[in-house]
Amino acid sequence: MARFGGFQGGGMNMQNLMKQAQKMQADMQKKQAEVSSKEIETSAGGGAVIVKATGDKKIKEIIIDREVVNADDIEMLQDLILTAVNEALNKADSMMQDGLGDFNMPGLM
Repeated sequence: MARFGGFQGGGMNMQNLMKQAQKMQADMQKKQAEVSSKEIETSAGGGAVIVKATGDKKIKEIIIDREVVNADDIEMLQDLILTAVNEALNKADSMMQDGLGDFNMPGLM
């Protein structure tokens, strides 16, 4: 039997590998879409600033408690917003990594 690229008989094994790769890609896309649509909520300053985002890192809403709005200390409010937004983005990253963790293959990631 002829050898081609280390495969004996060639065609059937390659077809099976291609089918498995296509199924895995479809499964990954489905899981990615599922994770992307999930909502994350984070807060800073004991709930003074709340940020809602999706798993695909889209900020959907920022809620600011009126009591933390102080024209004399705008830097504190800016820090709270940055903290809450960055936490939301970090959670989105973690959620995506956790959701796609089943697809990690040595040598590919």
